[in-house]
Amino acid sequence: MFRILIFSILLILSFTNIHSEELKLQETQIQFIAIHPFKTVIGNCPGAKVSPLSLNKTAAGIQTPKSVQIEIPIKEIRSGDESRDEHILELLGYPTISQISFTSTSIQANGDEWVISGNLTVKGKTKLIQSVAKLEEDSGKTILSGKFQVLMSDFDVERPSLLFATAKDDVSIEYKFILKP
Repeated sequence: MFRILIFSILLILSFTNIHSEELKLQETQIQFIAIHPFKTVIGNCPGAKVSPLSLNKTAAGIQTPKSVQIEIPIKEIRSGDESRDEHILELLGYPTISQISFTSTSIQANGDEWVISGNLTVKGKTKLIQSVAKLEEDSGKTILSGKFQVLMSDFDVERPSLLFATAKDDVSIEYKFILKP
């Protein structure tokens, strides 16, 4: 009887491993939205380095990583206007400061939502932020997406102005990570 129990447990564990797959990061999309009285500026942050580069998916769902790290090279931030891009880089402290970084401190999964908390560092200032990310399956892809708000003043970033009108202090950050087996 004991042998049957051991055999059954091993059989169940072997099936669990069979249904496990590695999801690899295929695409990273990070953008910011800043509102100025004359224009809403949408900027893209290509070239972000993300760790880990893969997640494990089992029959129970996607395993949350212990930690996530993201580094965005400031010199690659693009808003669609070269002159504005140069000003953005200057406001973010480039070239003295070369990147924006995020390191998670906790990731809590609740169904198809992850509550991600961590330290965001911009212009040498670090602030704790929290974001709710949603997991979705679409055409063989797993998509993790979410957004959060920050204040430029929290990071000593001067608010841009044009013709005596100043941009709003809050900036929306939106992200999407696309993973495939």
